[in-house]
Amino acid sequence: MRSKTLIAALAGGMLAGMPVTAGADEILLTGVVRDFLVSHPDMQTDQKDFGVRTGLVEDTIGSDGKPVLVEGHDGFRGMITSQASFDQWYRDVPGVNISIPYSITLDNGQEAAGGLYTFAVEKPNYFFPIDGMGWGDTATDKYGHSRNFYFTYEINTEFTYIPQDERDYDMVFSFTGDDDVWVYINGQLVVDLGGVHGQTHGSVNLDDEAAALGLTEGENYTLDFFFAERHTTESNFRIETTLRLEEIPPTSVSPLYD
Repeated sequence: MRSKTLIAALAGGMLAGMPVTAGADEILLTGVVRDFLVSHPDMQTDQKDFGVRTGLVEDTIGSDGKPVLVEGHDGFRGMITSQASFDQWYRDVPGVNISIPYSITLDNGQEAAGGLYTFAVEKPNYFFPIDGMGWGDTATDKYGHSRNFYFTYEINTEFTYIPQDERDYDMVFSFTGDDDVWVYINGQLVVDLGGVHGQTHGSVNLDDEAAALGLTEGENYTLDFFFAERHTTESNFRIETTLRLEEIPPTSVSPLYD
């Protein structure tokens, strides 16, 4: 099937000879990085629960557009200490985190990529967008470089679900990296890679899941992306997608606390 072929190609990082419809050369997305200290209870915690943990967050995004921790997951499951500590990850909390706007560019410039947009910063370079910023560098990577670990990254974007008779490719979003990643489309969880873990892959084919996600051809939908880097010594980050994502400018998010 076409969809299985594309997912396999995404996992390998290329579209192997598939026909695609060309789009813009690149997509610029601006999100918010929130920097944390190692003293935060969810950063660099006990490794007894190391590994991918699915089901840590609700299948539907919260009313304020943030992931909701599943009730009963307090403790060390997924190395998340409590609901209160998790609620700080993607909200501006003075004295707890420092928010910094950060943009990434998904490139469609390589001839072999066709309609596949890619942003990839992986070993040996690693993804450390705020080195020397925020609370400052906190540890060294595997190559001895000073890095600012312990941060989250949030991107809010949207796209049009293009009618299938107007394209010759599947609409797919894929992520490969570490640590936690949750992706919501139309408010529904589609990539669930929670926990502190090594580089891991997850993807969704919107054409296969259109009915479940409530997608109608020609309509616009949100894509909300949440990432966390919570443990030394690597930070890998690869997005691959055939979606023509549109930037939604980030806004300051008030904390849940007085």
